[in-house]
Amino acid sequence: MIRGVLTIVFLHVCVFSLFLPPAMAVSLFAVQTGSSGFKVRQPNLYAPNLYADNIDFIATLEKLPGANKKQSYWELSYELYFIPEDKYHETLQRLGRGGHNLTPQQFPGRILLAEGHKKKTRLGTPEQQTIALSGVAFKQKIPDTQRTKFAVLMTSFSVKIFDAELNTTVYKSGVFLTAPYESHPQDQKQAFARKTLYLNFGVNQNGTLNYSQLPRKPGD
Repeated sequence: MIRGVLTIVFLHVCVFSLFLPPAMAVSLFAVQTGSSGFKVRQPNLYAPNLYADNIDFIATLEKLPGANKKQSYWELSYELYFIPEDKYHETLQRLGRGGHNLTPQQFPGRILLAEGHKKKTRLGTPEQQTIALSGVAFKQKIPDTQRTKFAVLMTSFSVKIFDAELNTTVYKSGVFLTAPYESHPQDQKQAFARKTLYLNFGVNQNGTLNYSQLPRKPGD
């Protein structure tokens, strides 16, 4: 069974006036920043200073038993979107309580920031296990009135990984959501513009998949 190693709360929490800077896989939320607290949403709080001019995207295959086998490979398709705050919450209200398999198409007004597809067939080094996209234009693509604090960044992905040592192919599709800003780790009241979106995958010895969009640790 494919499962994400995530700290989760149910989707319907967000329908009530709470906002978690979310990292959501399919129908579940997880905290990208590592923070454990909820945020009280101030609707339509104008915050252009929390929007980076450009944003980077880094996808990493962090663990693969057969990484040194020449037959191993991983393949990733991705789309990065901005979802205006009002459209995001209108969609949640429309969907109602309970788990939902979210897709970009459910959010009218979404803005495509970047998309791509990559297949890697040599996986022996950290560089070969990484798919990176630098300098994606962000702030200039967002209408000024939509640059609010509690808008949402969505990463939609589809991944296929073949491990030649395990002779196993793993598939996963889903979405992650997060805020355009990050909170300071020592002071959650301080926020700054998010400059990188992460997407991490790892195959275990039993063939299951771990996945998250947690920030990379220094030195990773």
